[in-house]
Amino acid sequence: MKIVTNFIPPTESTPFNPAKAIEIPAGGTGHIMMNGMGGESFGVRKVLPYAADMNKVFVSARLNEDLYLFRDLQLSVVHQLFRRIDGLLAPFIIQKSNSLVFELTNTHNAAQTVNIQLVGYDHYSLTKLINIYSEIGSPMPQPRFLYGQATLAAGAVNIDMGVKTKSIDVEARRVAMSSDRPGDITASLKVYNTTIRNEVYLEQINDEFGQFYANVPFIIGSNMPFQVYASNKGPSQANVSFLCEAYVVQQSEPNPLEV
Repeated sequence: MKIVTNFIPPTESTPFNPAKAIEIPAGGTGHIMMNGMGGESFGVRKVLPYAADMNKVFVSARLNEDLYLFRDLQLSVVHQLFRRIDGLLAPFIIQKSNSLVFELTNTHNAAQTVNIQLVGYDHYSLTKLINIYSEIGSPMPQPRFLYGQATLAAGAVNIDMGVKTKSIDVEARRVAMSSDRPGDITASLKVYNTTIRNEVYLEQINDEFGQFYANVPFIIGSNMPFQVYASNKGPSQANVSFLCEAYVVQQSEPNPLEV
C-alpha cells in the first residue's frame, strides 16, 4: 500500500471544516446529516465528536446512503480513535450529492447536546490528492473500519465482542477502545487463533495507538476470524466498544511504501 505522507492542499482550498449539533433527550434518538461542503465531494480524515458524556451516546455512521462505516458504538470510541492523530492515512469520500449520516442514541438520564465536526479535504484538495496517486501509479488507499460492542456483566471473562471481518483482505493500522467503567476492562486480540495482543487493560490499548500507528501492521484476511475478547474485572456492569482503522490490501502492491 502506497501512502502519500507529504500532501499539501492547493492554495484555493478552504480551511473550513463542517460541524453540526443536535440536542437528544434522555433515552431519545436523533441524527446528524452532513454532505461535506456546498454539496461537493469531501474527503473525511477525522471525525471529531463531543458530548457531555460520550460513553452514554451510541452512534452509527452511514456513508453515501447505503454503506455503514460502523454501527452501535459508544461515541467515546470514535473520539478516542481520531483525537490524537493527524487523521486517516487516506480519506473516505462523501460523494457529491450524497451524505454522511450519524444515527445517535442517548442512553443517559439527561438530555445531551452532541456536536460532530468533520476534518478533511474539500473537492480542490481531493482532486489534487487523487491526481498524485494517479501519477505514482497507485490507487488511493481505501479505509475500512472493524468494530464491536459488548455489555459485560460484573466479573465477565473473555466475552467475544462480535467483531465482523470484511469480504476482502484488510491491513489493520490503529485500534481504539472505550468503556463506561475505566480501569475495569481488559482485552485480548486474536487473528485466526493467533494472539496478537495478550490480555491488557483497555487503557494500554489506547496508550499504544493513541498517537501512533501499529509498530507492525497486521493483515486480516477476507472472512478470517478476528476475535476481540473483553473481560470486566469490576463490580458493576460495563459497556465496551472497539474500533479499528484498517485499509484494503492492494494485491498488486504487497509491500508498504511511503512516498
